[in-house]
Amino acid sequence: MNKSIITTALIIVSLQFCFAQNKKTAIAFDKNEHPQRSGIMAAGEHAIGFSTGINYSILPLQLNYKRGFNFFQGKYPINLGIDLGIPIFAFDLKDSRIKITTEALLLRKSNFEIRGGVDPKIVTLNMDTEQMLSLGVDAHLFVGLTSYRWNIGAEFTFDKIFSTHIKHSAIYRELVFSDALDGWYKNTASNIRIGMLINRSLNRFNVFLNGGISKTGKFNDYLFVPTMYALVGVNYRL
Repeated sequence: MNKSIITTALIIVSLQFCFAQNKKTAIAFDKNEHPQRSGIMAAGEHAIGFSTGINYSILPLQLNYKRGFNFFQGKYPINLGIDLGIPIFAFDLKDSRIKITTEALLLRKSNFEIRGGVDPKIVTLNMDTEQMLSLGVDAHLFVGLTSYRWNIGAEFTFDKIFSTHIKHSAIYRELVFSDALDGWYKNTASNIRIGMLINRSLNRFNVFLNGGISKTGKFNDYLFVPTMYALVGVNYRL
């Protein structure tokens, strides 16, 4: 069985255990004081969803599950979940992104909100020339306006790959570099994104669209000749 599927299943089981432990706290959460808002779930709510578009590749399929918590009787909810990304074209489970998603409500003043999180992730890439396994994180921040039905604002994301294991194939050694070394390489990639997010709640459905500029490279080159990213998706609150 593919390692990506096993890893995803183990993460889901672990999250379900955490959800069960948090159930009593979720029930005690005062929803009148902190009403449901579009874009983030209140404690005790959970959702599944999917999205696609342009996101590191053309038309990936991203599947997600998340749930709202109220840890330690905190003032605001925290969302935890899992996100699995795989290519629709040239489908290969060895090309995947598995990410533990986090989002905390940092500030709420009337309809103004600031939310953010840090998402650890594992990225695998399978090519004719090499196979890669990367470890990294996404740090993200949302600043905008929310209501029961709408959620719109700016989003900022910094994506960092701390370490990548590369295994070169015989084709690579024959055509590119015969003495290529397999093993772990540090600080192999980084990416910054600046864009907009629009979310519309329709009963149990949340329809969202986000997009903006995306640039990979050295820090002082980020804002030059940017590429674009755009995703459209739907989440269903269970």
